[in-house]
Amino acid sequence: MINPFLRNLDSIGEYLSYPLIRFITGILLIPHGYGKLYKGFNGNLDGFISFLDKEYSNPVLTGVFLAYLIALTEFLGGICIALGFFTRIAALSVTIFMAFAVLYHLPHGFFWSKEGYEYPLMWGVITFAIFLKGSGRLSIDNKFR
Repeated sequence: MINPFLRNLDSIGEYLSYPLIRFITGILLIPHGYGKLYKGFNGNLDGFISFLDKEYSNPVLTGVFLAYLIALTEFLGGICIALGFFTRIAALSVTIFMAFAVLYHLPHGFFWSKEGYEYPLMWGVITFAIFLKGSGRLSIDNKFR
């Protein structure tokens, strides 16, 4: 390597890049879940519940159950992914939820600005990669190995 600074940057980047991606992914999921939980506790989740009842409901999985399951998946899953705690379970849960979101948005095309599947696909791929890699070195999970 010509520049020794780049060698140092490589080692710092190798150490911090994955924990940074995992942490930011988790942090960015939390507000989505919090918003749904906050609306639900204030009785303002009716539109989302009605949508879930119409699209996915059956006798076992009602719209109310699914709405809170999704909200908790985003909120608690985001916290777990950010901290690296039960990382694989949280990431797989978000990945499954995002797969359903992609299927819902598929008829609208690719671009998120047109209600397409771009955004949930991105989150699904990132959380699937986190599921595959696990929590990494800078995580709570690593303290219990």
